[in-house]
Amino acid sequence: MIVAKFLSWIETAPVERRAEATSALARAYLFSQMESHERQSAETALTILLDDPSPLVRASLSDSLASSPYAPHHVILSLAQDLDEIAEPVLQRSPVLLDAELVDIAANGTDRLQVAIAKRPSVSAALAAALAEVGDKAACLAILGNSGAQVTVFSLRRMAERFGKDADMRTALLSLDGLPVDIRQSLIVQLGDALEQLALVQTFVSSERRSSLVKDACDKATIDLAFCSHGDELVALVEHLRLSKQLTADILIRGLCMGNVELFVIAMTSLTGLPDKRIRDCVNDASYSAVAALCHKAGMSESVVPAIVSALEAFHDLVPDLHPEASRARFARLMVERILSSYTGIVDDEMDDLHALLRRFATQIARDEAREMRAQLQREYAA
Repeated sequence: MIVAKFLSWIETAPVERRAEATSALARAYLFSQMESHERQSAETALTILLDDPSPLVRASLSDSLASSPYAPHHVILSLAQDLDEIAEPVLQRSPVLLDAELVDIAANGTDRLQVAIAKRPSVSAALAAALAEVGDKAACLAILGNSGAQVTVFSLRRMAERFGKDADMRTALLSLDGLPVDIRQSLIVQLGDALEQLALVQTFVSSERRSSLVKDACDKATIDLAFCSHGDELVALVEHLRLSKQLTADILIRGLCMGNVELFVIAMTSLTGLPDKRIRDCVNDASYSAVAALCHKAGMSESVVPAIVSALEAFHDLVPDLHPEASRARFARLMVERILSSYTGIVDDEMDDLHALLRRFATQIARDEAREMRAQLQREYAA
């Protein structure tokens, strides 16, 4: 009887009064003791309110029912498909909605609705994966900032692939603890691409020079990542580089010059399919014929063999006499000097790509060593 009078009253009541009454009816349905027929009548009234012409009334209904696990499912689902400001509370808070329903709404909804879904108190791995695939940047950032979201490595990888050129997304991803090394490396590459496309850089730097600078910077950062990676993580990085066609002779020679023989071993194992022991025997032997056969098996040009042989020989000669406190930059400079002095694969006036790479690398290392020395002097002065 009360519900019938309510439905009669709302036909002529002002909008603000209808909104207040709607909130009161919703709370009564959720929290009051009702007979079965009364509850059914109240649910009917809530359903009728879905057709109220005023968004204010429907918004009041949405906000009142959003957090309750006892709200009628059909009412919640209807509200979730209403105007954004009406749908937002139930999408963000309602425990009644199913993942499949949320995925459909995320796929077809606005950015605002996607963000609301991403901010739910609990987001399953499947729902997070759907948002990573179809959500806009704001929704993906909301997922990354939601401690209640179960975000898999696959989802992180998709977000990096889709939005890695965006500075906010890179910052959010790189701030995550335990971010897989292959995702970190892909973000480095996308940062390089973004820098290369900057109008200021394009104005003052030639296209060829831009490509060279970006490649050198990305390769250097990749080698730094490799130094921080061990075991399965290093294997994962190598596989990522191979699959993305970044596992080049330049990367391997740069790694050898920095003393990262383990990177070279894992890379050659991946490229050739040969057993790990056989690769390590070849590295320890460092004979021209063995390295040449290995490079041929890996699909590398024979022109890189002298540089690799020189790097391995220099590594075996330098490591035993290396001072324990010697910096990586100092070691790399000694390595490059040895390689350049013994690398006779070209004539002085034939500045091929490999020779140019070694000389650029020598310049970078000299600057790194100078920076390290300056930092050391500043620490000593401060002390």
